[in-house]
Amino acid sequence: MTLGEVSRDECLVLNELLGAKAPSGCFALGHNQGDPFTYPNAKPFKGEDESRHRNSWLWPKLARRLTKGSEYHVSNWRKAVEVDRAECEAIHQALKDKLGEAEASLKLPKACK
Repeated sequence: MTLGEVSRDECLVLNELLGAKAPSGCFALGHNQGDPFTYPNAKPFKGEDESRHRNSWLWPKLARRLTKGSEYHVSNWRKAVEVDRAECEAIHQALKDKLGEAEASLKLPKACK
């Protein structure tokens, strides 16, 4: 059962503190920071792409089917990082080992508190 979602900022903090022990969904958020499609974003399109639709010259019919409103469009592929009780316990233990009890409870994501 999912307890909640870990925000992008919380993921970046966990990546910085825990490295490989951070939740697996946080890895992409820490390594592709300039890409608006990497994290859930209300407005990933910029410039002309916001208002215009570009046809694909390679597969035009496929491009029309996979428009921005489609759940399979590239702008919708990245879902928020969800954690369950076991992952929260693992995160808390890793933070305790690295920072100590007092600091670990401060750095714990909201979903795990």
